[in-house]
Amino acid sequence: MLRQLGTMEYGSDPSANMASTPAAPGAAWEEFPLLRETALLYVSDPWLNGALRVTGELLFSLLLEVQSEGPTPPESATRLELRAAAADLRHLEGFLASVGRERETCSLSIADARLSRFAAGTAQALGKIAASIERQLAQEAVA
Repeated sequence: MLRQLGTMEYGSDPSANMASTPAAPGAAWEEFPLLRETALLYVSDPWLNGALRVTGELLFSLLLEVQSEGPTPPESATRLELRAAAADLRHLEGFLASVGRERETCSLSIADARLSRFAAGTAQALGKIAASIERQLAQEAVA
């Protein structure tokens, strides 16, 4: 499961590794389990960025190993997973809202201003999805 730094799948061009990652669609999300890209984007050194990714994989593996050793959670795994997903969506909502405000607080190119506006709209859409998850959890708790 853990990859060695020298064999990571981030390409051979070091500039391609600078705070970018391959997409993690569908089931491949587990390849990038712990550290958010919104934090890793600030680590432009390819080696350090890769080292943090490997560290994230290691920590995730350790978390999976010790999860059964703790007390029984107060909720089902499904409810906990949905709460975690909603929290991550709220994080991304805030991050994108911040990107959306850049057009008001920074001098951006026309293209970047359009992207900033797009980010603001995407933040609103993610907020709606998170709210939908939160409502469903609340409704299922009552039922």
